[in-house]
Amino acid sequence: MTLFRRSSLALGLSLFMAGAAYAQDLHISMYADITGMDPQDTSDNISYSVQSGVFERLFQFDPAMKLIPWLATGYTSNADATEFVLTLRKGVTFQDGTPFDAQAVKVNLDRLADQKKGLKRNSLYNMISSVTVITPNQVRIDLNRPFGAFINTLAHPSAVMWSPAVLNKYPSETELRLHPVGTGPFTFVDWQPGKEVHLEKYAGYWDKGWPKVDNVYFSPSPEDATRVAELKSGQVDAIYPLPSDLAVSLKDDSKLDIQRDPSIYMYYMAVNNQHKPLGDVRVRQALNYAIDREIWLKVAFAGMGTPATSAMPVGVQFYQKQTDPKYSYDPAKAKALLAAAGYPRGLDLKLWCTNTTSAVRAAQFLKAQLAASGFRLTITPMDSGMRDAKLWGVTQPAKAGFDLYYGGWSTSTGDADWALRPLYATQSWVPVSYNVSYYSNPAVDKAINEGLATADPAKRAAAYADAQKILWKDAPVTFLGTPDNLVGKRKDLSGVSMLPDGNLLFTHAQFH
Repeated sequence: MTLFRRSSLALGLSLFMAGAAYAQDLHISMYADITGMDPQDTSDNISYSVQSGVFERLFQFDPAMKLIPWLATGYTSNADATEFVLTLRKGVTFQDGTPFDAQAVKVNLDRLADQKKGLKRNSLYNMISSVTVITPNQVRIDLNRPFGAFINTLAHPSAVMWSPAVLNKYPSETELRLHPVGTGPFTFVDWQPGKEVHLEKYAGYWDKGWPKVDNVYFSPSPEDATRVAELKSGQVDAIYPLPSDLAVSLKDDSKLDIQRDPSIYMYYMAVNNQHKPLGDVRVRQALNYAIDREIWLKVAFAGMGTPATSAMPVGVQFYQKQTDPKYSYDPAKAKALLAAAGYPRGLDLKLWCTNTTSAVRAAQFLKAQLAASGFRLTITPMDSGMRDAKLWGVTQPAKAGFDLYYGGWSTSTGDADWALRPLYATQSWVPVSYNVSYYSNPAVDKAINEGLATADPAKRAAAYADAQKILWKDAPVTFLGTPDNLVGKRKDLSGVSMLPDGNLLFTHAQFH
């Protein structure tokens, strides 16, 4: 009897140990903390990344930023892109047991479209006029104007489906952002601000076989070197992102790997077109000839990326490579253009940038490069709060105090519209949107509008080809390039990478 008990105890202990070994937890260190758990009231990639474990969208992106059906299985539209009918996936439930259906879609899209809600992403959906339930798995969306990029907009990280029951239970955004319930592979457990976000496997997830890990823990670690040290010591399984200048420190570690993927994050120097010298296209073209983009990539991103060849990155839908002008590094040509514009002795310009190490380093390089062509730069680094106030808070263009601004833009819908309209359309001047160059060209406005006026891909491609051609010659900004996305991770971990738009993928993570 004693022998039997001991054997039973040993067997039970061994089964327990096997179960413990089978349980897999994923620990990810990130460069910042989240700001909340409501994607519809979010404007940062860190939060979107964590939220993507809990929430899903009607359409999403594959790792190459190609649009794929998700909670919707397909759609039809009319010719002028003012009416879209979506067919929805059957057999999906929210994590609280509420069914996912056309009514749930209506509730969520109505919330996104309601401009009185005051959510950070309401303006992105101001083209929605009405949402009508046709059948339990079919919904019609009518728009108040033609909008050919609408399906891509529904794939934006903010266009998620909340459980209607939870939206009803927590009408206050302050409470709602702490009680996320979606259809995703993980449920929300806990958020300790500044310390950790904990997600847990959702057993009722509709995509059978996923997820492969039981828990995911996200911890903020703003210091680049600290994140790398955490990975090398085994405290975490992945770091997001891996700073390019520290990537070399992982290459000799047999247990670690670097996940490197192309991005669609375009870096540029915004050029204040309202300042007289910079209103001359010859001066703006001179700036584009005055920079060696390959060396900029080496200085700013350890050479990992691609120089700009259009006003938008290669991975964005309807991208077309531009070769006229061919902005090769040519200080002599830059000087000649400056002289032709009436500035033979060069120009004194103010360059603004954020105070991050990488931005300041890049700005110092740009200052040195531009000096060879006659541009004398004064650099003003500033923290993000001051930058936001001085750059995006301006209500009168004449009061914008910079000449050049070093920054970047991620096309989070993957479509040419969101790559071009916010940065270059006349209607997008700050503070309405992000055209901080205060650039205006009726021909560009016409092409951007034509791209939205139809759902026909061929017509949209032709319109955006025109826009890119004009923008490249007009040089409203100094085009720089697109760095690669880097994630540092354990070698035996797959399924953790960055989408081209800078958001983290982890829902298909598994250890081997």
